[in-house]
Amino acid sequence: MSRRVVVFNNMITPYTNRLYNELVAQGLDLAVLSCTEQEADRSWAGSFEPHYPHRTVAGISLPLSRSRYTHVNVGVGRALSALAPAALVVNGFYPSMLAGAVWAQLRGRPLALTIDGWRETMPDTAYHRLVRPWLLRRCRTIVCCGEKGRDYFLSQSVPADRIATVPLVPAWGAPPEVVPLSSRPYSLLWCARINDDAKNAAFFERVVIGLSGSVPGLKVRVVGSGPVERRMLSRLGAAGIEIRHDPYIPWHRMAEVYSEVRVLLLPSLLEPWGLVCNEAMQCGVPCIVSPHVGAAGDLVRDGENGFVRALAEQPWIDAARLLLETPALWDQMSVRARETMQQRSLGHSAAAFMQVAEGLLGPAAHEGGR
Repeated sequence: MSRRVVVFNNMITPYTNRLYNELVAQGLDLAVLSCTEQEADRSWAGSFEPHYPHRTVAGISLPLSRSRYTHVNVGVGRALSALAPAALVVNGFYPSMLAGAVWAQLRGRPLALTIDGWRETMPDTAYHRLVRPWLLRRCRTIVCCGEKGRDYFLSQSVPADRIATVPLVPAWGAPPEVVPLSSRPYSLLWCARINDDAKNAAFFERVVIGLSGSVPGLKVRVVGSGPVERRMLSRLGAAGIEIRHDPYIPWHRMAEVYSEVRVLLLPSLLEPWGLVCNEAMQCGVPCIVSPHVGAAGDLVRDGENGFVRALAEQPWIDAARLLLETPALWDQMSVRARETMQQRSLGHSAAAFMQVAEGLLGPAAHEGGR
């Protein structure tokens, strides 16, 4: 009898691929069905190797506002029948995901939902108000990546024992050693799409310019591209701030970037989680984030391993200056950032997902694993 779990997602990413490969290494019969190979604002297709069966369903990706897409695919049922899941995990409320959920219902397959969002990032259209309760009622388990997601689904009347947490993991492991503060040439890092509506680039610019008046020799590393990148570079340059800008760096080289910077700023207005925080923290980089970041208050803990600050410029300037000018505090937060990520390792996430699989399939879901 098949004991395969199929994850039906929008697309495989380098970081989900790392988790899926680990699950396969531990003995889970896993396959993945995707709505698209790659969304338009991504650049990683073909840069990683899946160790599990993977199919992409024919269809279209429709861009929505604020860096979001929805997917409409044909042949979902046929693709699922070919993969023959004993349990299905869907990754959202797209029309294609609903088709998958209906397929699972008609065939009596256990169904789960895995999603990174929380209250501020969950769409609230008429479509979602209709579809979301229908899907949630039919899911045996809801998989979140953190506390804000869990709180959201509790507010949607999902029982606590039906909610599981599987932390997100970076696509690459933590470096064995942390580069000391004195050997990091860049004061601040921006690592995101360069836009205003979601990532809040204009706020970053104002904070950096304000900070440059009190921190001599401020150097900024900018990784990313987007509709206002020229403006960001122009404003920072006009303020006399030294910048290194890379529109794109392959994911497997990002540890080099984090090892050159002292503090990551993520002032997003809309952020389901903020995986850059995981990446930065496993390299010993404290983060300053807005409350609108899913990781805020969960992964990034104010005053412990970073700072969570409301979107007023002076508190951000003060927090960044404190970290940059107090080496003992930076060292302390750097150590705590690494320790926090050790508690959310690939092994921890794989174990949490395996528990979800056991709940869907029964306790033999990982037989034959190492």
